[in-house]
Amino acid sequence: MAGRDFLIIAEAVAPLGEGVAAIGASGLSRALAALGHRATVLALASPEAASRVPGLARRLRTVAATVGDQTHELTLYEGRAVMSDAKLLVLGAATPTRAEATALLAGAVRSLTADKLITPEVAIGWGESAAAALSASSASVRLFVLPTGHTGAPLTPDESKLLGPLLLGDDSASHSLVALGCLGANAIVAPSPSAARASESDPGLASRPSDEPFVSLRFGCDEPPNDPATDPALPASFSAAALSGKAECRRAIARRCSLALGPRTLLLTTGPLSRDADADVILAGIERLAPFDVATIIVPRGEPEAIERARLLALRQPGRVAIFPGGEPGDERLARGAADAILLGDDHDRIGRSAGLALLYGTLPITPDVGTNRDYLVDYDPASRTGHAILYSATTPFEIESAVRRALTLRADGDIWSQLVQTLIGSAPRWTATAAALVEMSASLLSAAL
Repeated sequence: MAGRDFLIIAEAVAPLGEGVAAIGASGLSRALAALGHRATVLALASPEAASRVPGLARRLRTVAATVGDQTHELTLYEGRAVMSDAKLLVLGAATPTRAEATALLAGAVRSLTADKLITPEVAIGWGESAAAALSASSASVRLFVLPTGHTGAPLTPDESKLLGPLLLGDDSASHSLVALGCLGANAIVAPSPSAARASESDPGLASRPSDEPFVSLRFGCDEPPNDPATDPALPASFSAAALSGKAECRRAIARRCSLALGPRTLLLTTGPLSRDADADVILAGIERLAPFDVATIIVPRGEPEAIERARLLALRQPGRVAIFPGGEPGDERLARGAADAILLGDDHDRIGRSAGLALLYGTLPITPDVGTNRDYLVDYDPASRTGHAILYSATTPFEIESAVRRALTLRADGDIWSQLVQTLIGSAPRWTATAAALVEMSASLLSAAL
């Protein structure tokens, strides 16, 4: 299916928007373009944000979109995505509500299609706000993607009234954007089998055609700047073939955080200290590591109360537990690049992005054996030297201690550890693999439609 036209319809795209959905739209478009396809992203952003992005030019024409009984003339910005051959079409819209974003995207697709400015063969509705736009697309193949693995709340009566004729006259679609997306799609895509199973219980999916495939596809995580070979946040770059830079990152962070690291010390970092990650249990588990050759660095991201408890723990265990000083955007990437392992506690993760980023930087994920982690990660087996994670079965301080001690044993053997780090980097999910799978799926659906 080389050289096909792909249109990704998303409420937001990085760097104009934040969050995993916006990042994913950017990563996928970049990968599709790298594979030789023509990739265009249609997204919303405030005019202020669009005007600040280099390479985006404001067009003289506007795009008409109807929301309820009002027609809006939206400013259109056009240009190339940062560090990518993908094309961006950005509609100037300041903080629309969910229903407004849905209506604006649908109206824009109709207007741009009528003017022949977009002629996609494959349209990808990236998130629920693209549901009506997907139905409005003229593409031969239409895919409805749940980029976070979660589905939104049912439409309120006011939202249903605002969307009005966009709801296709279907009763289920009048209550759910997910239902509307399914009606307009040839297939539904979720980021993991766990996400697919959880999403299938959504009432909005009850009316989808019985032959409409629900596909699980692992999303990549290597969009810029997430690449240890080029990441500007790292004092030294590294790759699976040249790991010396990771050791330099380790030395740099030890100096910056005043950590006592020996040659076999396990340098541990953590994910965000959030409610989903059960921050209390994570911190209690770290506290139990005091007798062992483990040093922990915590990037202060998450719940303020949990971060304050982490600061107190660092005061009680100087040289062994440290809060990352500063507050730069690249701090988390530097900690990830320097660390030997990362302790994750989120058992509601439906994407597996945190573990994927750890693998990309050669950092061993220590994570609960549930959901997406169970779908994609393989517990390390010392006998066969296979696997690329340490999975623990219960979220208790004792289980965390046991899991970290397993990592410490691996770290103590230099030969095993060096081979394992190479395996970790090689097993990280990449957007080119995601894009290739979507291309293959689209080719199959296109053939079936002919």
